[in-house]
Amino acid sequence: MQSLLQKTIREHKAVIFNGNGYSAEWHAEAEKRGLPNLRNTITALPELVSKAAIDLFAKYDVLSERETKSRYEIYMERYCKDINTEAQTALSMAKTMILPAAYRYQGELAATAASLKAIGKNPHLGTLESLTGLVAQLEEKIGALEKATCHKGAHDLAGEAGHFYNDVIPAMSAVREISDQLEQIVADDIWPLPTYREILFIK
Repeated sequence: MQSLLQKTIREHKAVIFNGNGYSAEWHAEAEKRGLPNLRNTITALPELVSKAAIDLFAKYDVLSERETKSRYEIYMERYCKDINTEAQTALSMAKTMILPAAYRYQGELAATAASLKAIGKNPHLGTLESLTGLVAQLEEKIGALEKATCHKGAHDLAGEAGHFYNDVIPAMSAVREISDQLEQIVADDIWPLPTYREILFIK
């Protein structure tokens, strides 16, 4: 006679995975097993108002259909508000802290190069050119993020959440990517935020 543990494992083997649940390996394995693989909030939350979920909650008097749907709407609205808050914070930091610091260091490098030229020296402009390129990219990405956050075209909550996931989050990530590169160039005494090195290694 099989043990309870053997019976349970056999019945639920399809959902048991002891590896890294965030890895590409697991995504492929989940698909192979025919399991749902909801990778983000906007694909996961609609499952709350699926017929199976609504019927289950109603059957055991956990939530009525109306209560379940109201929670779905609240969660979706909260998602939009949270991402919007993060986006506005990212915009503020990029425009009032990171970009001004980059301008300041750019000005110092340009002044140093001009001074060297004035005394007949040939300055190396590699750092200045790299910084100038990143500053231009950051200005562009800030503009794209501003445009994304000003979007008012969605006609329903799901569409609005989709916009935040598909447009606002990638725009935020683009600002973050350029800012991370600038952190590696701008002088420590000018950079306005704690660096990754300071956060990780300096106590």
